[in-house]
Amino acid sequence: MNTVFTPMQRSEIREAAQVAARAFHSYEYFTNWFPDPDERLRVTFAILWREFKTNFRASRYLVGKQDGKIVCVAQLNPSAYKKPSDLRYILNGWLKVYREGDRATIDSWLKMDADAGIPCHEYQKTGPGIWYASSLTVEPSVQGTGVGSRFIAFWEEYIRENGGRELVFFTNSEKNIAFYQKRGFEVFDYRTIEYGGATMGSWSVKKVL
Repeated sequence: MNTVFTPMQRSEIREAAQVAARAFHSYEYFTNWFPDPDERLRVTFAILWREFKTNFRASRYLVGKQDGKIVCVAQLNPSAYKKPSDLRYILNGWLKVYREGDRATIDSWLKMDADAGIPCHEYQKTGPGIWYASSLTVEPSVQGTGVGSRFIAFWEEYIRENGGRELVFFTNSEKNIAFYQKRGFEVFDYRTIEYGGATMGSWSVKKVL
């Protein structure tokens, strides 16, 4: 099936967040903190929806569509990206996230997420034109069809066309890291993250475009 890749429109934020939440549903990055599947889907969607709404102007969002429906989404932060203020998050409904799950657990997840991104954020400071991908997701129903590989090629070209020269991000899946390494990404940092007796890896990768 033909997939059309394009920048995301503001009217598509909610649909894109739903796709990303489904893509992350079995990802241990979320399952370790939210083992109940219903709570996990609610919390994941709530976080992503507010994140996308708050960062829509600061980040670059790209999507892939099949028959008009979003099947993949990427949040890319240019080298000049500045995180919106806490007030901006609150104005976009961030506090409503806490209605969907245990506040302490959500705060623990948020701290872990911030810490996991530190190697990439530090690397961004080493030179101009380094972009950071904070979200790269593909609808589960189309995973394994080649959509992900084509999407990667699309946003790499998009970054180059917009003055970027290098891309960094992290993943916590051994399956994913193998996928990215086949596409020219190099691991530059590895660490482990522990929570609730479970341990997962965190690989930070980079690629010159």
